[in-house]
Amino acid sequence: MLFRQSARTQMSNNEETTIHVDFNPQDAVPEVLGLIVAAPTGVLYGNQCGGLTCLYQELEGYLVNVGRAQSFIEFFAKFKGRPPIGAADWSETDLAQLAAMVRDEVFYFVEESGGGDSRIPLALDSTNVQRLTEGWIPIRAGEQVGALVFANSD
Repeated sequence: MLFRQSARTQMSNNEETTIHVDFNPQDAVPEVLGLIVAAPTGVLYGNQCGGLTCLYQELEGYLVNVGRAQSFIEFFAKFKGRPPIGAADWSETDLAQLAAMVRDEVFYFVEESGGGDSRIPLALDSTNVQRLTEGWIPIRAGEQVGALVFANSD
């Protein structure tokens, strides 16, 4: 991961900074599947995505390792580096398959106040399909939004 720091807008006489983290698993652990959960952390995680188009998307929050990305990498391999980009490009069949993969294969746990862990079910964020592409899958985790991120094929 690469880190860079840049100025953020001034808020209430206190200047804040934003830390930018480039989630780039290609060089270290290409099969890692990360979950960026949106939250006001001052840390902006970004990932190259979109196959050969080489888009770059970012989300402020925190990053959690949620497993291996192999099934998602295999799903996107059928597009040969040219995955759908934008809501209009996705077929209903591919969206349904991807939604099932997110729901059935990714596990996100949070600590309960009384001890122990509770699984939060994930779902493909159907209201944010315009950002969906290889390496960036918008999700909902209960009331929270986020993105699953993994290595781009380029």
